[in-house]
Amino acid sequence: KEKIVEIVVAANCTMTHMLLGIDARSIGKSPYKPVFTEAKSVRAKEIGIIAGENTMLYCLPHVSSYIGADIVAGAYVCDLQSRKNNVLFVDIGTNGEIVLSKAGKLFCCSCAAGPALEGMNISSGMRAGEGAVEDISISENGIQLTVIGDTVPEGLCGSGILAVVRELLRIKVIKKTGVFIKKDTLLENDFRYPYLRMNGKKREFLLHDAPEIFVTQNDIRQVQLAKGAILSGFQALLKKAGLTIEELDEVLIAGQFGAHLPADSLIGIGILPEEVKEKLTYVGNSSKTGAYMALLSKSVRCAMDQLSSNMEYMELAETENYERIFAESMLFPEVE
Repeated sequence: KEKIVEIVVAANCTMTHMLLGIDARSIGKSPYKPVFTEAKSVRAKEIGIIAGENTMLYCLPHVSSYIGADIVAGAYVCDLQSRKNNVLFVDIGTNGEIVLSKAGKLFCCSCAAGPALEGMNISSGMRAGEGAVEDISISENGIQLTVIGDTVPEGLCGSGILAVVRELLRIKVIKKTGVFIKKDTLLENDFRYPYLRMNGKKREFLLHDAPEIFVTQNDIRQVQLAKGAILSGFQALLKKAGLTIEELDEVLIAGQFGAHLPADSLIGIGILPEEVKEKLTYVGNSSKTGAYMALLSKSVRCAMDQLSSNMEYMELAETENYERIFAESMLFPEVE
């Protein structure tokens, strides 16, 4: 550890405040302003990191409370500021951060997607570890589960819950409003009949018997809220930039979590619209790549400083007709 010269961090704004021992409470209350957004450089030992006596810690800059250094790093790695076409960058997680490059002019926003897309706040939800269902297929031949570690299923991780909703839409067990169909509308010999059940007055869909893995109406609502948040941010940024969906040339899916979300689920439940299906590119953990680049180059750090100041942040709540945009974005796509 004595040989460590420097450490670079590309974290979100709240985590960076906490790392540096700076009070982050202003981020969580109106007007939701961080104490700082600029890059910070301190001695690692001053904040309790055990490294060399003179090891420096460098934190990359932020744009706002909810567009942090992780997104600045990702935008730099994807060269959004130099693009000649129209590119949308999406980092999907508990917060969905979106950056739109209109021929190099950058607009950005953040939407509170909630933890459902990562398997949390879901009845049978779990982290993406051994035993987690990551994909599913439902047909007249039964339910086929793809499980991490190829073992006994224990619950649904983020990609699993999206796959379930995708399949329930496809087999028309849930409507575009997110509501389960009534069991008494199905014939007893319908392949869907035995899986749809009542728990008191609430409908559920059983995916696996032992252990029981199921999805509830509330689970669908959690996914629906996340989908509405991300898609409405997408639509609002396009509106701000004066672009249509058809004018987008590429959509970049960033982040470690996003890398595990297949296009058929993202499009199938309408997190992203059908029009971009053939324009998706997965860029992986771009924030970590950006941190590597900043560690190795001072010119990269200067460029990221400039980039962060050129990213125009848009507050979704202040967007004209945002409530209507959000409500429309909550609807699932109709499956033929």
